[in-house]
Amino acid sequence: MTAEELRTKLSMIEPTEAMYDGIGQGDIPVLEQIISDREEWMASRAIFALSRVGGPAAVNAIARAAADQRSPVRVAVAAAVSQRALALPDAALMNLLKDQDAGVRKFATLAVKPENGVDARTLLRRLATEDAVSTVRDNASETLRRLQ
Repeated sequence: MTAEELRTKLSMIEPTEAMYDGIGQGDIPVLEQIISDREEWMASRAIFALSRVGGPAAVNAIARAAADQRSPVRVAVAAAVSQRALALPDAALMNLLKDQDAGVRKFATLAVKPENGVDARTLLRRLATEDAVSTVRDNASETLRRLQ
């Protein structure tokens, strides 16, 4: 699809799973461009689209977005990964787990997968007991139970 076609598809007022139908591997380069969009909601939808496409190229694009300066974009990365059967590289995941934004940490705690290393689990254990935000602590505890 062209960038315009993808933007139109992702611009639905009420997003549904059907919104992502037809988006595939060939659209990854354009979705990466859309992540740079000044509209955070559009960048976030591109991340969710990439999470549905899956595969190494999509995961790499999502991992790069984990370092975005905009917290809503980082929240989208953590939330998208938490909802899909894909794992972020440990470096990107660790940055999300350490993020200053509680919303990012809230979803990042749910994004830890069995494929992630011991450092992620160690940090998850610390977040489960020490994070200032109860939802982050609860999500970290839930994920630790799921990973056992």
